[in-house]
Amino acid sequence: MATKTMIVRLQDVTKKKHKLFVQEQTEFAACVNDCVERLHNGEKLSSKNVNFNLKSAIKNEAIRRARKAISDFKKGKAKTLPIFRNSLGVKINNQNWNSIEKNGKWYIAFTSNLGKKSIPVVESEDVKMYFPFLLKENKENRGTMELFRKGRDWYIAIPIQVSSELEFKETMKDFVYYTPIGVDLGLRHLAVLSEPTSGKRQFFSGKEVGYKRRHFRSQRRSLGKKKAQRAIERVGKKESRWMKDYNRKLAKDIVDFALQFDSPLIKLEQLDDIRSTCRSLKRVDRTIHSWSFYQLKQFIKERAFKFNIPVVDINPYKTSQTCFYCKHADKGNRRKEIFKCKKCGYKNHADLNASNNIATSTSLAV
Repeated sequence: MATKTMIVRLQDVTKKKHKLFVQEQTEFAACVNDCVERLHNGEKLSSKNVNFNLKSAIKNEAIRRARKAISDFKKGKAKTLPIFRNSLGVKINNQNWNSIEKNGKWYIAFTSNLGKKSIPVVESEDVKMYFPFLLKENKENRGTMELFRKGRDWYIAIPIQVSSELEFKETMKDFVYYTPIGVDLGLRHLAVLSEPTSGKRQFFSGKEVGYKRRHFRSQRRSLGKKKAQRAIERVGKKESRWMKDYNRKLAKDIVDFALQFDSPLIKLEQLDDIRSTCRSLKRVDRTIHSWSFYQLKQFIKERAFKFNIPVVDINPYKTSQTCFYCKHADKGNRRKEIFKCKKCGYKNHADLNASNNIATSTSLAV
């Protein structure tokens, strides 16, 4: 089960609402900090003995957030007890928010110090797809929402369970007859797709990405540092938007490739840090090292979900070193972009060989 966080911008937030939301955000952060200190001192807390100007449901979320901070500290995940800033997002549990449709327009209704108010949202593809499942009667579909701001704009973050990723047993049971599509993600080629039976394949080069990111990096360097901080941030945001747009288009192309086959099943290599699996590249190629492969994989899964195409993550162990033809694995089989098996002599493009191995693999990531 894949989890994605849907970010939605609120529309028509009046000056009055903005001021009250800021006050509530500040109060929530202060409440969490107070709860952290009291829990650390051994107190038992509930909404009744937490004296802050917040609704009971919001106080309970503050207590939960503080408990997590204490837990992280005790487990050694944090060196010190945190002090949360006023920008901390306000958590709202699933019983206190829901989507509403009015006259063909989507709203979000949630509990705050204003009471439970409905506010229009900026409608995106995600809103149109998921908001119908987040209505008041669908409490089981909703998780804990977060209200936060960037500048004067207010947003909500909603966790969504995207059920396009299947467990291995379910895959074998429900997809006895499917067409596996292997997707090898990398640096020189952002993605190499293959369907081994037909021999169809598609390569997506990383050259454009490298060029574009070097361009953005050059822009930032030319602006200097302190005096041009805002300009540098604008370039950074522009680059992030470009990356996001590029990843969406690439995800669409990958799913479109899969759609040409009957009962396609997309198989992705599970790579927590794809950069660590690749040998050092030329200096000019290093700019794509920070490419968001995680974001790309999420977009692939979201796009595939729209067409009911299952997506599974495959164990990456030796997929790049194993011969697709005879299955002999050896580090020496691969030399940069060329794969040549030391045992049987099979020769192919290294990324295509890996993509074929991913397509035929039955070893799912754990």
